[in-house]
Amino acid sequence: MAVPEIALITRARGLGRHLLARATLEALAEADDLPAFARGLSRLGAAIDPIGEAPDVFEIDRAVGRTAARYFRTLHRWQERAPGVLDVFAANQDRRSLRALLRGAAQGAPSAARSRGLIPTPLLPQRALIELARQASPAAVVGQLVLLGHPHATRLLPLVQETQPDLFALDVALLQGFAASASAAAKTGDRTLREFVREHIDVGNAQNALLFAGGPRDVEAAHSFVEGGRWLSRNGFESAAAALSQQAALMTLRTALAKSPLASPLPVVAGDVAHLDRAFLSANFEGLARATRVEPVSTPTLLRVLLRIESQSRDLRTLAWGAALGTPPALRKQQLVTPP
Repeated sequence: MAVPEIALITRARGLGRHLLARATLEALAEADDLPAFARGLSRLGAAIDPIGEAPDVFEIDRAVGRTAARYFRTLHRWQERAPGVLDVFAANQDRRSLRALLRGAAQGAPSAARSRGLIPTPLLPQRALIELARQASPAAVVGQLVLLGHPHATRLLPLVQETQPDLFALDVALLQGFAASASAAAKTGDRTLREFVREHIDVGNAQNALLFAGGPRDVEAAHSFVEGGRWLSRNGFESAAAALSQQAALMTLRTALAKSPLASPLPVVAGDVAHLDRAFLSANFEGLARATRVEPVSTPTLLRVLLRIESQSRDLRTLAWGAALGTPPALRKQQLVTPP
């Protein structure tokens, strides 16, 4: 392991001590309403960026995003010139962000709602995310990506020429973009990083198979499978995608992934595709925690800190919306993904 990489991992371990503990998040879940939750955040000091005097839930969301971006900037200053773990992680966040922004534009959602829960990256900083969320259509979103020079722009451009572009085709293109960029970045990394990428491709394929099943599509399932995963084969994907319902597709995926680490994160109800993303995050923590105990200065240590930044961002936003909507505190705690 190169000295600069050791320096990056050591810096990440130090940064990890500033992330919120599960107990702190559970205490925040007890807030009676959004103002009480905001006061609780303010008492955390520098752990969270300032949120203003009378913040609404979207202002809290932006503060959480700024906090994550600040952590990433700190880590990037310690990264080697060669692509690596941080680039892989950022590529996955870009995929999630662009999927939300394209769908939000297609549905005409308010701009503040489109950027909810997005984590800024070097290629898509918060200012860019806010500008992309203001665009009137998926074509305008991709046009803005062209101006930003984002690598996914040319891949997405042919798919947004129709008045109502196929959102599923955009999902597949985003996964293809992630697979290409993350796999290239992981080539210089170790086995842990390469497996991290491969399993994220598996999760993306599983999500797409569930979305494909049960309805007519303008594209064939065979053209929607993204190469580069480990556990979900092309045959398994095509069988699930060909199912007559999402629930039948879920059962097919359960069989195809029965002997893999992805079996437990699969959702109980097929319609809850987002559950797979959250559950996979929790499952990742378990494996990385074991590897970190064996080798504290290692790729798993850095990945675990990055995932904790992601989980903290998700959890704070979940808690903010729970406080705003009056969700029972017990339910808010059940939705947390930050490990104890």
